[in-house]
Amino acid sequence: MKIMGHDCADFRTGFPPALQKTLDDTERRIRTAHASHLGYPYNLDFSPHVPTNFGNFLINNLGDPYAGSNYASDVCAMEQQAVSWLMRLWGCYDLADYWGSIGASGTEGNLWALYLGREAQPEAVLLHSAEADYSIPKAARILRIEAQEVLANPAGEIDLADLAEKLGGLNGKPVILALTCGTTMTGAHDDIAGAIEVLEEAGYGPDRRYVHVDGALNAMVVPFLPGAPADIRPSFDHGIDSISTSGHKMIGTPMPCGALVCRKDHSRRISHALAYLRSNDTTLMGSRNGHAVLAIWARLLGHGYGGFAHDALRATKAANGLACRLKSAGVDVLCNDWGMTVVFPEPDAATVKTYQLVCNKGRAHAIVMPSVTDALMSRFEADYLRWFQT
Repeated sequence: MKIMGHDCADFRTGFPPALQKTLDDTERRIRTAHASHLGYPYNLDFSPHVPTNFGNFLINNLGDPYAGSNYASDVCAMEQQAVSWLMRLWGCYDLADYWGSIGASGTEGNLWALYLGREAQPEAVLLHSAEADYSIPKAARILRIEAQEVLANPAGEIDLADLAEKLGGLNGKPVILALTCGTTMTGAHDDIAGAIEVLEEAGYGPDRRYVHVDGALNAMVVPFLPGAPADIRPSFDHGIDSISTSGHKMIGTPMPCGALVCRKDHSRRISHALAYLRSNDTTLMGSRNGHAVLAIWARLLGHGYGGFAHDALRATKAANGLACRLKSAGVDVLCNDWGMTVVFPEPDAATVKTYQLVCNKGRAHAIVMPSVTDALMSRFEADYLRWFQT
């Protein structure tokens, strides 16, 4: 419909036809992509989700989630509930001793954790595994922290012998240690308890170290698996200082976001009052996405411990089943215990594109998230073996 030569909005949608077509085409493309998504660690099951009517509001969690601000359209109380849920999961027995917030991503959580570590230990050297997420060395560059890479074993776990050697070469400097619960490529779990023991043996007590666990993926998996070794469980029981996770991964939110929990002493150290906000400056972003808070809140409290326990058990079992079937067909497969990541030789470009596989140095992986169906795994398995056998 045109009036005086101009496209007019469809009264049903509010968009001119050309824009509506762009939206329709984009929806079809994304729907098709979701139907065959297997390579990235995104949980596409968003139920229970936030009612759509909240999309009509600007929701901004300004400043510190525990202080609020003069801006009334926030959901800070729900942020506190979501963070408390994670605190209990990760072994924070007295919640008053801990602080947490919802941020834009797991990367933001890692960046802020390393910032807290730098403020606690200004002269520290950052040690991280060669299999740590790219956001860890990137945060070190941003924060101008000296960083050293620690070797990883073939499964992707941090090499504790090399960690001990690196600590011995620090010449007395304090250390920030970044560990991983579910590495990016192989889904490996660093031995948290073993790493703490290495620190203690090298003379790095709590007053000379800061330990962060990047749990972007499996900090929301391992705690729900009854047989998982205590050594790899992401928990403050180990004497760590912070844990971060992603909202759009195992939790299952329809937008990128994340959460960070740390010991309250660390957040107090960097906090200062902001009269403009009537709040405290304890977060990286001043304005924080209230819709992301709602999404995490809905999943954590709505899906519940039982829901995530069911998802973790099913996903890890399904990943192991896929790995066993590929292995029985002669494929060189790696699938770490207590994880959802299956690693195999990189297939042809068409298979990579169809299933949106992650590839690195001739290897690729699939991640069996809760939203991955048996039908999708069967279709992928057939396509992959067709390529492999020819």
